[in-house]
Amino acid sequence: MNIRHIFSCRAFANNALLCTLILWSRGSTGAATTPTVAAVPPLPRISRFENFGEKDGLPSHKVHSVLKASDGRLWLGTTNGLCVREPNGAFRRYGPEDGLSHAVVLSMAEDTESGDLWLATMQGLSRFSGGKFTTFTQTNSGLPNNVVYGVAVIDGTVWAATPAGAGAYHIRSKTWKIFDQNNADMEEPWCYAIAPGSGVVYIGVWAGGIVEYDPKTGSFKAYRDPDGDFQFQLTPNSGPIADITSWVAYQDGILWQATYFGLSRYDTKDATWRTWVQDKTPLVSNFINTVFAHGRVAWIATDRGVSVTDGINWDNYIVGENGQGMVRTFRSAQDPQTRTMSTALANGFVLAIWADDHEAWFATSNGLSHALFDGPPSPKASASNP
Repeated sequence: MNIRHIFSCRAFANNALLCTLILWSRGSTGAATTPTVAAVPPLPRISRFENFGEKDGLPSHKVHSVLKASDGRLWLGTTNGLCVREPNGAFRRYGPEDGLSHAVVLSMAEDTESGDLWLATMQGLSRFSGGKFTTFTQTNSGLPNNVVYGVAVIDGTVWAATPAGAGAYHIRSKTWKIFDQNNADMEEPWCYAIAPGSGVVYIGVWAGGIVEYDPKTGSFKAYRDPDGDFQFQLTPNSGPIADITSWVAYQDGILWQATYFGLSRYDTKDATWRTWVQDKTPLVSNFINTVFAHGRVAWIATDRGVSVTDGINWDNYIVGENGQGMVRTFRSAQDPQTRTMSTALANGFVLAIWADDHEAWFATSNGLSHALFDGPPSPKASASNP
């Protein structure tokens, strides 16, 4: 675009704005009127999906985890290695032959201070730094177990959720601590996820609800299902919906618990719980793999699609019987609405999500999906839809 074109565009925009202001000030009766302001939607609105599969360069059809790093690069954990999406849209794979501890990457976390990537795999914890891998296992470090389900970097400490407890690796001192049923408020050591809270660490325990750890005091606090029945919700809104925790996430004073029996939300400011189950509430499915929190909005990855909620409003993105994309919207004091979309998620079985104010990425059991929010499509997008 040349300079003359830029100035002509600016002149046109200025003239158009001036005409608009004159017409608005006159109004139909000569009196000034208040312009209509469009209501801000309570939730991000997905306009379309872009899908990527093995034919687009993914090393595997099954994507376990997705993370957009602070430098803008998109990282994927698959059943066939770690994968990064290059600026040109191409995918580059790293595998055990490059030093990765195992081909199956279940979870990822970024150390924003160093830019290092920490990877939870089926055979240890790997750090990717400066293009090289360093692996931590039971035999060469204090990692509790070689199977690592979740990983998080919190205040200079790397937390690993394993079947034998939660391991905490202090990066500077290179020392480990292990938290299990012997020294923490856990009924059993099987940990699935770690999430940073406000000055605390939340640990999702498979059959022990949620454990809160305060690093300053060394104290623990457990949140468990008050009715003790992991299959049925006998006392709604009274605590975690089940003791079997599949994932935890925290943002803006809100703790979210994902289970295979529904969803829980804990407001840490007023110490209140909310719970949701499918059929009785807008939650699309009780079987929740992970939950991702951005601000006060939760993105819920289930076996039947994605639920997006702020605790009041809901949008459910599902795949219809014929492969069409569908969104079902729930708003307060309104009847639910369903509409068909022009595109769909790569697959309804969603394993993980990453989202911000502009876009969302979905790791599914049959490919990667990129959600574009209302607005023009990405100019660099190049993908195929099933």
